[in-house]
Amino acid sequence: MSQRYSKKIVGYAAYSISALAVVTVSQMSRADAASLSFSATGTNPISGGSSTALSAKAVFDNSIAGQLTLTLTNTGPGASAPTDVLTGIFWDYAGSPLTNLKLSSAKAPTVIKNNVTTATNVDLTKVGGNTVEWGFAKTTASSGLGGASGVLKPVTQHYGIGTAGFGISPGFGLSGGQQFNYGIITGYDSANPAVSGGTFVKNSATFVFSGLPTGFDLTKIQNIRFQYGTGLDEPSTYYIALPPPPKKVPEPGATAALGLFAVGALKVAKKKSLVSA
Repeated sequence: MSQRYSKKIVGYAAYSISALAVVTVSQMSRADAASLSFSATGTNPISGGSSTALSAKAVFDNSIAGQLTLTLTNTGPGASAPTDVLTGIFWDYAGSPLTNLKLSSAKAPTVIKNNVTTATNVDLTKVGGNTVEWGFAKTTASSGLGGASGVLKPVTQHYGIGTAGFGISPGFGLSGGQQFNYGIITGYDSANPAVSGGTFVKNSATFVFSGLPTGFDLTKIQNIRFQYGTGLDEPSTYYIALPPPPKKVPEPGATAALGLFAVGALKVAKKKSLVSA
């Protein structure tokens, strides 16, 4: 076998491997996220008990076509004052407005009063008949959902649910039946009379929304605000996204080798036949 022929064989093999790698990479696609979790922590300077820490988690899931599920959990210590009660969550969507989104159901696995379970699998949209305890709000206003005139921390987000009205315009759809009642707590910690006499969701509640548009992208949910108490001037915590990991830069030697490999492959590609006549 001539040296020239051997070089052609090697070059052709290199080109074939290079072409296969390009095809393989082009066919790789990121699977659509089916679930995203957001957590936040903070402190409550208003609470008079030992439960000065605030902690909450929201999990959004769109594994069922056309449906968005939100599981909202209070992960902090027991409540001692109304401002320890998780009463709402607000968020933004960095895509086309979700104009058809609506709350289809809101369920609490367990409802408690003074550490005693009073009910299970409670429909939070029809407590006590037709009383809506958790309502959904949305708006396309550039300023967001807002709040009562002069409020120091208005809601800049465009979507939200809550068991309190928060002074947000009724026209946006948010409603709360008994204010902080049916808010979410993990338990009690030296609770004052307002809390010990209240009725609450224990640990978490699940909310299901319908009306998702085609092409909905779960990863565009952002700007999460967890709200406690009954007023927007009361404690709230925010999810802050971690910075992306630094991109890996190839070593200079590896970059040069890849360049030479590509040049060799292109030269071989221009040949019309493997063996010259």
